[in-house]
Amino acid sequence: MINFIIVTESLFISSYIEDKIDSTLFKSNFEYKTYLFNNYNDNFFKVAFSNMENKVFIFDLDNQENGFNIAKKIRNNDKLSEIIFIGNYNKDYINNFLISSIKAFAFIDKKSLSILESKLEEIVNSYNLSKLLVIKTISNYNIIKISDILFIEVCNRKTIIHTISSMVTTSKSLSYLENKLKLECDFFIQTHRACLVNLNNVISIDFKKKEIIFFNNKKCNLISRNYKGIIKDKVDTLSNR
Repeated sequence: MINFIIVTESLFISSYIEDKIDSTLFKSNFEYKTYLFNNYNDNFFKVAFSNMENKVFIFDLDNQENGFNIAKKIRNNDKLSEIIFIGNYNKDYINNFLISSIKAFAFIDKKSLSILESKLEEIVNSYNLSKLLVIKTISNYNIIKISDILFIEVCNRKTIIHTISSMVTTSKSLSYLENKLKLECDFFIQTHRACLVNLNNVISIDFKKKEIIFFNNKKCNLISRNYKGIIKDKVDTLSNR
C-alpha cells in the first residue's frame, strides 16, 4: 500500500494531484490510498505520524501555514517517506534548501505542474525495482522488500515473515508465499515443513546443531533432516553461479 498525503487549500490543486495519482497508479499493481487535508490539523498529524508504511507527502507551499517546518518535523522521525513540495518559489533556492535540510524528493513550480506525473512514476518505479512482496494484514497492506526477508515460519497457525527490521504476521499459507516468491527470485528454500529461508541472507548452516545464522546474527532452528539434501543441492547451485 502506498499512502499519499496531500495538504493544499486549493480545490484545483487537490483535484489535479488526485487525478495524477489515479492515472499513475492505474498503470501499476500497487494498492494505494489518498488522504486530503486543507491544513495541518490534528487529523493530518495522526496520519503523518502513524505507523503506516510507504508514505508520500505532497505539500502546497502557498498555504497560509508553511509546509517547510512540518516537513522538518516529519523528517526528524521518518527518514524513508518521500516529500514533494509544490509552490511559487525560486526553484534554485528551494532545491538547495530541500537537498541540504529536508531531503525532499522534489520541488515542483506551479507553472510546471505537469512534471508531477513523472515524479510520481519515479516513486512507483522505485518500489517496482526493489522487488516487493505485498502482504495484506487485518488492518492494512504491508509492502516488504524481498531482499529484506530473513525467513518465514508458521507458528500457531499463523505465518510470520521475519525481516531485517521487523516481523509481519499474515494468514497466508507458507506454500502461497513460496509460490509468490518463486515468481520474483530463486534464493528461497524450504528448510522445514514450517519454514522458508532466504539463502542470500544466510552466513552459516549447521545441520548438527539444526541452526541457521543470518548476516545480522539472527538465528533460526527450523531445519529438518528431510530437507537436508535439498538444502545442500540448492546451496551448491547458488555457489557455482
